[in-house]
Order: sequence, then C-alpha cells, then structure tokens
Amino acid sequence: MPKKSFAVIGVGRFGLALIEELINLEANVLVIDKNFDKIEKIAKTVTNAICLDSTDVDALREISISSYDTVIIATGMNVDNSILTTLILKDLGVKEIFVKVQSEYHARVVEKLGVDPEHLIWPEQSTGKRLAKILISGNFLEYLSLDEEYSFISTQVSKKLVGKNLLELDIRKKFGINIVAIRRNDRIIIPSSQTPFELQDEILLVGRNDLIHKFTLWVNSRMKLQ
Repeated sequence: MPKKSFAVIGVGRFGLALIEELINLEANVLVIDKNFDKIEKIAKTVTNAICLDSTDVDALREISISSYDTVIIATGMNVDNSILTTLILKDLGVKEIFVKVQSEYHARVVEKLGVDPEHLIWPEQSTGKRLAKILISGNFLEYLSLDEEYSFISTQVSKKLVGKNLLELDIRKKFGINIVAIRRNDRIIIPSSQTPFELQDEILLVGRNDLIHKFTLWVNSRMKLQ
C-alpha cells in the first residue's frame, strides 16, 4: 500500500511534535514555514522542507501542494494567515485539510470555507503525536491514549473482516491486540468468538500502539493473514 503524503504548515511546538511522529511512522512529509532558521533545523529529518509564505498562492501552486493527500495548517496565533491559507488550499484543490484553531470564531470561519468540523484541531484537546497516529491510520473514529505505550481506538470494519469472527481471525494471537466491543446500530455488543462482523460495524479495540498500527495497515491492505 503506498504511503500517504502529508504537508505540515508551521513548525511551532505542536507542528514539530506532529512532524516528528509522522516521521517515526514512516510517512512522506513536506514541511513549510516562512522562518528560514526553523526550516534549516528540520530539513535533514524530513522528506522535504521548504521556506515559503503559506499565503503566497503562486508559491503553493509551484510546489504542487494539491498533490499531497493531507495538509495540516499547524501555524501559531496568526488567525488571519491561517484563514487565508485555508482559503488558498481549498481553491487549489487540496483533498484533505486539518486546521489548528485558536477560537470559536476561527473554527466557524474555516468551517464555512469547507473544512470538516472533525478536522479542526483544538490545542488544549490535541497533541501532535496523537494527531499523527490518527492521520497515518486514516480511519480511526476515536482515539484515546492510555499511556505512552498503549491506546484505545475505534475504527470502521473493513470488507476484509465482514462475515468473519474472532475465532477465524485469531487477531489477539496474530496481532497482540484485543477487540473488546462492537458498536452496531448505536448498540454496544460484546462479541463472542463466533460473532460475525457486519459492514456497518464499528470495532473498539485496545493494545500497544505499534501493534495497533500493524493491525490497521493489514486491515486496509490486500495482504492475507498469515
């Protein structure tokens, strides 16, 4: 499965944590900041780093920003720049945009520009590392960090799991994670070993972060279970 590509605009504390975790998760990352010193410091650790002003539409077009799967606006307190950058990215056809927002007003404006409300990042509720894991996996519905090593997530059942059950899949043995519940039609089901998964199910699982990542990659790939 090809790696997802990300462009992160802004190398503040949040942006840096996000960038470092995306790199740890082996993603393709472009970093953008108008501060040359910040770009120079991070250039050796990322796929690509460019010093430019994110409100310069010609510069963004020149680097083909719309070719990236996801762009994260992680800039600091300059709300006007963030809003203008969002507008430019929408006009340039960026597929998926996440925005770090500073206030209810900021959030309302970028929502009106077409940013999904679930893609708004509130600094007091998110960390760069948490967002990186969500972005890499792509289909997490909920994510809760239990500690530095373990997490609880919920994710939509993929076609690979439909019609199969825990006994057939033997996920605990093969991946070291536990599926603890199924959310089906707004009801919580504690699955037995023979409960078959259905297409609209949401599964709730817990495990070590690296093993959850491995399981998610398998679920979204064409690899057969060994």
